[in-house]
Amino acid sequence: MHLFIHIGDHKTGTTSIQAFLRRRAGELAASGIYIPIAGTNSANPGHHNLPFQLIGVKQLNQRDGGLDELLAELRHCRLPRGVISSEEFSHLVVLPEGLKVLESSLREEGHTLSWLMFLRRVDDYSESLYCEMVRSGIPPRHGYPGMALTFLLRGRYRYKFCDYGAFVRQWRSLSASPLHLYDYDLAVSREGLLACFLAAIGAPASLIEASNAPPVLNRRHEQITRHFRRVFRPLLMARFHRSNQRALNS
Repeated sequence: MHLFIHIGDHKTGTTSIQAFLRRRAGELAASGIYIPIAGTNSANPGHHNLPFQLIGVKQLNQRDGGLDELLAELRHCRLPRGVISSEEFSHLVVLPEGLKVLESSLREEGHTLSWLMFLRRVDDYSESLYCEMVRSGIPPRHGYPGMALTFLLRGRYRYKFCDYGAFVRQWRSLSASPLHLYDYDLAVSREGLLACFLAAIGAPASLIEASNAPPVLNRRHEQITRHFRRVFRPLLMARFHRSNQRALNS
């Protein structure tokens, strides 16, 4: 089986993509694309348990299954393609042992892999990411200014990158499988993010058409970022935008 592993990035429509994959799993299977159950749960259709296990997160819900359960599930599937999706996979770029375990385990079972990733314009991404962290109850210690300054100085905040070139170089140095990059903003303004994703995995035209105007999930909530927009947006764009566009085209 060829597996498309969607690794994010955060705040690039991942929740909507994962919900569509689960909701239309039967139709995707009929077209030769399998959506595994292992690693997901009824509350969240993303395969988050898999990267959490590889990262070493404690207190995992064992009922959701992990890598062993995924491998066992795939052994019983005869479809030519499969899709696994979690933005948490992107964390593995700074935890390379987990990435090596995932890739080697799947390859040993005879599967081939492609990594898929959407990248978003850096100024809007940083604000949306901050708002999501606040909503999740894990705000950066020094607020949005502290996070933005860390991005400017280091290119990343913990495992979240604004320097996409650095992320791409690191990921490709760790993995033998191809990493395919997509422009989030361009996809949204043209065919639609979900339609772009479905085309990338080879979904049929009928499903791509059905993806028009999907419900917006995990909607952004404005926070204090708007008060700092005039200061940090120009700085982030000047620091990263051109190099990030080069990374997208690499």
